[in-house]
Amino acid sequence: MARYEYGAGIGDFVVQPADGVWGVAPYAVVTFWSAASGGTQYTDLQDSAGQPATQITADQYGALPAFRGPDGITGMWADAGGSSRAWVEAHTVVAGSVKSDSSVRDWFNVLDFGAKGDGVADDTSAVQLAVNAASAAGGGTVYIPPGRFLLSSAITWASGVNAFGAGDRVSILQSTNQNNDCITGTDVAGVTLQGLQLSGPGRGFGSGVRFTRFSAPSTAGITLRDLLIQSFGGDGVFCHELAGSVFQRVRVRTCGGVGFHLRAPQDTVLGGASTALIGCSAEACVTGGFFLDAMSYTTLSGCAVQESPAGYRLEACTSVTMTSCGAEQCTTGLIVYGGKGTTVNGFVAEAGDGTTVWLTNSATGVVLVGVAEVSPAAAATTCLRADTGTVATVLGLTASKPNALNGTVNRIDPAGDGAVVFAGRTVVPSGGNAARMGTAVLAGGTATVTTTAIGASSVVMLTVQTPGGTVGSPYVNTRTANTSFVIKSTSASDTSTVGWRILDPS
Repeated sequence: MARYEYGAGIGDFVVQPADGVWGVAPYAVVTFWSAASGGTQYTDLQDSAGQPATQITADQYGALPAFRGPDGITGMWADAGGSSRAWVEAHTVVAGSVKSDSSVRDWFNVLDFGAKGDGVADDTSAVQLAVNAASAAGGGTVYIPPGRFLLSSAITWASGVNAFGAGDRVSILQSTNQNNDCITGTDVAGVTLQGLQLSGPGRGFGSGVRFTRFSAPSTAGITLRDLLIQSFGGDGVFCHELAGSVFQRVRVRTCGGVGFHLRAPQDTVLGGASTALIGCSAEACVTGGFFLDAMSYTTLSGCAVQESPAGYRLEACTSVTMTSCGAEQCTTGLIVYGGKGTTVNGFVAEAGDGTTVWLTNSATGVVLVGVAEVSPAAAATTCLRADTGTVATVLGLTASKPNALNGTVNRIDPAGDGAVVFAGRTVVPSGGNAARMGTAVLAGGTATVTTTAIGASSVVMLTVQTPGGTVGSPYVNTRTANTSFVIKSTSASDTSTVGWRILDPS
């Protein structure tokens, strides 16, 4: 049988009548019975230290201190010497006991199961006992109070079991084995982890959270919120076949793998789908920030990556949307590797040292809106790279480095000239400071055209519109990139009107 804990709660006050008025009775002596009147007195009690007791004394406020009831008893009638008795219920099973029936509440404090949280004791067994107890009760919440709880092996999670801490600064699960995950589970569903810090040993292969699918259609209903995950040798978060899940304000730091690794190979009917990542960040993770493998109908909003080789990698994904995300000090800010229907709205890569956005492996239906390359490092090579076989529409691209557009890219540039490129064909503006088309009148066989659209490798097409003077053959004499170019004629007395058009390699 199991002993259950009573007392130490806001409902455990003893009252007694005094002059017709009910009030709190400090230091009242309380006995416990099997019935509201008569019945049998329970004398097989234990105080909070586990010492035998037959009665319990209230504290100075009239509250019952923590104590243990008889084996298997989950409720008793308390008698404080008044004319009636009050019903009191147990809170939870005592640490180390084997539970014989359902819990009387759905919160399981790991301290009640023997955890110390002192950063010295191994609390693995106690935390696992709390998870098991919640699972055996059909689901519930495990409470991780402030403290550093050392874990020498992974905690195996269960469906329907949640974990709440007091905040990621104070409620800390500290993994000490470099080859073990912190929290792991297979075919789990309906799990929330909130207000915790998961810290690793700084090396090895373990991950902070690892949820995998084996026989279930998906890993469904997972919520990670207000977590700090750091210093694991593997991934910060690895989830297989996620569905209907939310990650909110999850911060991953200094992990040896990927910050967020969501893997959904198409080996099930459902696959990985309908997942939202909101306000999440990955900092200084060795392999990458966010890696979405074959995820569908998934959003990233307000997410950030710092100091990783690849900020975001979307591989074989379907209908993934990124909104207001950024990558700082990454070699490649965003990789879209195959897949279809990727939409990026407002993406900034700052201080990158490679490529801002790379579209490859026949990625199709990609829409890039408001992509900006800011202060690229000296080693940076390309803003937008679109490999052969990719199809994309780009609006409002702000590029400092050149583009390498070998795929089919429909582009509207933000340079102020209104240029539009459809599948490599340019519709050019004919006026303004960045004009790409116009006319110039030769004087003494020469004319200077001012336009910021001219580049060092631009091709300028010239035609004589209206002959004048001694007509010669016009040609481009010099180019000053982003400033102007000079038209000269083979005849020094040529006064013709010459039409010009600037073309750039696509």
